[in-house]
Amino acid sequence: MLWLVPGWAQDQLRLKNGEVKSGTAVKFDPATQSLTFKFDQGTLSYTQADIAEVTLKERPGVAEGRKALEEGNMEQVVAKWQEPVGQYLGVDNPWVLECAGGLGQAYLALGKVADAETLYGKMRQFYSSGPAALRAEVGLAVATSGKDASGLLTKLQGLEGRLKESLRPLRADREALAEFYFARGEAYEKKGDGKKALEDYLRVSVLYPDPPSLGQRSAKKAEALRQANKDLVTD
Repeated sequence: MLWLVPGWAQDQLRLKNGEVKSGTAVKFDPATQSLTFKFDQGTLSYTQADIAEVTLKERPGVAEGRKALEEGNMEQVVAKWQEPVGQYLGVDNPWVLECAGGLGQAYLALGKVADAETLYGKMRQFYSSGPAALRAEVGLAVATSGKDASGLLTKLQGLEGRLKESLRPLRADREALAEFYFARGEAYEKKGDGKKALEDYLRVSVLYPDPPSLGQRSAKKAEALRQANKDLVTD
């Protein structure tokens, strides 16, 4: 496997029975809903039912893909994130979900709608509940709406009841909120409603700046709207 290199910092697996194991996560198998871990003594697979938490070190290419997404270099995003997403999609881990969401956005930007729909469909299958499931639904809403901004806004409105906003939301909830408001901001921008688009982009960049690539993109979009319309203000 590409990631099994000398000196690689170990991943960590915490099982529901309280046991903690350190090794290298190799791949998530969607057919068996299990994650394969490599240890010095050999390789073992653990089902989702047995896993309480997985901590994965960022893989090579993740940071480069993040920078590419911030800069709008979507071909590079696909080149850097396609493989780690293929290996770890199904694991509830911050950088895995960041890469999955960003890869879907890159597919859409490149006109690869079918690839985006397939990816978000897998996300919905693997993450059946919680913030990750909401991120999958937001991605599918964007992918299946095409240029229909009004249709996208209607779909997003239907997801509002699942948003978990609070004074101190958990990281997973913050990231789901970021993807929701970013998608809604883009829809408003397509409709020509710069004020509402700016409000959503600022909401992401100021309140929910994670994942980092999305926070940076939102800040840039907000600045671009302000430059295009000096009189644009928010409530």
